[in-house]
Amino acid sequence: MGLSSTPQSVIVTIMTATLAFLLSPSHSGFAVATRSMARRISSPPAFMAGTGASAEVAFIPGLTARDRVKINGFATTAVTNSRIRKNQGDIRFVGCATARRSTKQPLDSKSNDMHISQNINTSTQQLLSQTQHQQQQQQLPLQPPPFKINLLTTPLEELQALLKSWSFPPFHAKQIHHWIFQQGVTSIEDMTNLPLSLREILKEKSTIGSLELSTEQVSKDGTVKRAYRLHDGQLIESVLMPYEDGRRTACISSQAGCAMGCVFCATGQMGFARQLTEEEIFEQVAKFASELKGRNERLSNVVMMGMGEPLANYRNVLGAIHRMNTDLGISARKITISTVGIVPNIRKLMNQDLPVRLALSLHCATDEERSALLPANKRYGGLDELMSTIREYIQVKKSRVTFEWALIEGQNDTKEVARTLGRLFQNHDIRSDMAHVNLIPLNPTGGYGGGPPGRVD
Repeated sequence: MGLSSTPQSVIVTIMTATLAFLLSPSHSGFAVATRSMARRISSPPAFMAGTGASAEVAFIPGLTARDRVKINGFATTAVTNSRIRKNQGDIRFVGCATARRSTKQPLDSKSNDMHISQNINTSTQQLLSQTQHQQQQQQLPLQPPPFKINLLTTPLEELQALLKSWSFPPFHAKQIHHWIFQQGVTSIEDMTNLPLSLREILKEKSTIGSLELSTEQVSKDGTVKRAYRLHDGQLIESVLMPYEDGRRTACISSQAGCAMGCVFCATGQMGFARQLTEEEIFEQVAKFASELKGRNERLSNVVMMGMGEPLANYRNVLGAIHRMNTDLGISARKITISTVGIVPNIRKLMNQDLPVRLALSLHCATDEERSALLPANKRYGGLDELMSTIREYIQVKKSRVTFEWALIEGQNDTKEVARTLGRLFQNHDIRSDMAHVNLIPLNPTGGYGGGPPGRVD
């Protein structure tokens, strides 16, 4: 079936000359069109958000027919020659699977499962849910904003190549990164050691960050809670938590929404929208890191405990973590991945040469109780399979695992439950010095009747 006979497909054509105009001040060519640069487009257009959508994109030098390509930040399937039509220098991807906003076919993970987000502020979650509901009711078409290079997520080597194509010395890239990541500036105008001509070009063709701040709450203790609006109208949450000992911890999201269906979780009740890209995950951290640098402070820790199941967006999460380490200087040991228990990807993480911390959303000590609260428990083989995998993880990584336990009054907050949990650890040879149980009073949500205990003994 041809594209013209598919009325639901939205085709966006970006001609080579247009891309050259956007990326080159001399309008003389697309000098830095590489596969990695294709991943750095800051605002993926709305046509990607649908099933069966197709895209016609300008020819990118160095792109082969069998590449696994990312168009405007979204992954497509690997395509073959039989699925590509070339016409005077451009490539048309016909029928490629693009970003699907469906719980049945998420974009990235081999597993079609996403995760619980832990204890996100109820009022902010209500804002996210209400705003998304209004968007669904209105069904307003989203127009893609003008293409701009995202300086906050563009790696140094790519920025150097871009500046060289603009006939500027590549060393200006380090100056730009210094202003953003060491001085915490948020305006190109403040980069005073850059030539005026370069600043003018950057103001026209780049942006420092693509996440749009929708709302912000600041508590008395200095905790900052933010809702960011993505290019397609989805909302995600990021939190910055200061501690008296000097630590500054960012709690960030890995998905828009969640498909785990944990009954007590506000994000799980919202449902799953889509995976976040590597750049969207990294930018949440980079924003906090840059802002703290501007106040002569430093982001010390990152926890993947915002919206979504990190291990169900495995590739993008690990890609973002590598960049947190290399670009922002955050030690992998200061980064924690929280999971509801995606057993295959826990095993995959176990074999990665990446010493991140692991936190398991446990909450219950029997299969019957855990499957009722966390449907993913049964999907991944139950507690026996999960705890055996955790024991192996501890042995291989030689790292302590945190077990998250949301206290729900009358359900999992009794002494008998505590004894059952102790027996669970003993039966699976989980050493007491390698397990930390983190008790968290439940944040009540409108979609779940349970609440926190009146007191914690």
